Amino acid sequence: MKTKRLSSRLALCLGLLLLSLAGFAQTKTVTGTVTNETGSPVQGASVKAVGTTTGASTGEDGSFELNIPSTVTQLEVSYVGYVSQTVSIAGLSVVKVQLKPANDAALDEVVVIGYGEVKKKDLTGAVASISAKDFNKGVITAPDQLIQGKTRG
Repeated sequence: MKTKRLSSRLALCLGLLLLSLAGFAQTKTVTGTVTNETGSPVQGASVKAVGTTTGASTGEDGSFELNIPSTVTQLEVSYVGYVSQTVSIAGLSVVKVQLKPANDAALDEVVVIGYGEVKKKDLTGAVASISAKDFNKGVITAPDQLIQGKTRG
């Protein structure tokens, strides 16, 4: 009876150990760098494993590191003002991605309002606009004074 209980506990421990090792074997680490068209590093680019919620942002030197499931074969790299790219990582652990600039026409003007944001073409109501040349007029001791008294209302 005692040996039967001991052998069942041993089998249970061995089974848990094998399951935990199988979990470790199913992940891989992918590192890489993201640069722009001139070869300069892109800081803050988003790198996401396609088909998962795992992702990271690039550091100051454009580098990233992801621990992803071994079944993942593609990464999606994106950054504002650049075309998003999907890169194959099958059989790779180090990836280099060079982003290309997006067409400027793809970026729409957006007006930020107190309760959300609206495209400029869809905006209804009055809008006050201040240019940079209007900022530095007068004595300014705080950032909010840059626009104070420069528009109606």
